[in-house]
Amino acid sequence: MSDALAANHDVPATVELFEKSELQQFVADDQAAGRVICKMLSALFIYTLLAMSLAAGWTYYSTL
Repeated sequence: MSDALAANHDVPATVELFEKSELQQFVADDQAAGRVICKMLSALFIYTLLAMSLAAGWTYYSTL
């Protein structure tokens, strides 16, 4: 149904939704978000290792 509706309209196939500068900004924002997510996941991993080590040490010394 949607294909039939789209075929009835005279819309050129080469209509660009975004300008090149907007696409470059999207890419830059995406890369920045990726770096932030990577740093956040790394920090959470280090925190998990630290918490696991403390819990293991506490368990070990409390069972002696």
